[in-house]
Amino acid sequence: MQQSAINRMELINNLSIIPKERLNEVKTFIDFILSQTQTNKLKPINLSGIWKDIGFEKIKNPENELKKIRKEMDNSILKKGF
Repeated sequence: MQQSAINRMELINNLSIIPKERLNEVKTFIDFILSQTQTNKLKPINLSGIWKDIGFEKIKNPENELKKIRKEMDNSILKKGF
C-alpha cells in the first residue's frame, strides 16, 4: 500500500477519536492547508457529449422506446412474483 494511502487511513482513524470540542480547530487547519494547495482548485467537469456516437441518436422516437422498455420490465418483474 502506498504511504499516502496509509497516512490517509491513519488520519481518518484519528479523526474519529478527536473530542467534538476540538473538531472545529481541525477543520480550520485542514481548510488552511487546502487553501494553499492547487488540489483545492476543483475544475468543473463537463459531461456534455458523454453519450455521443453510442447509438442513441439512431432512435427515432425515444419516448415510445422508453414506454416499451418499461412495459417489458413490468412484465418481467410481475412474472417473478415478488
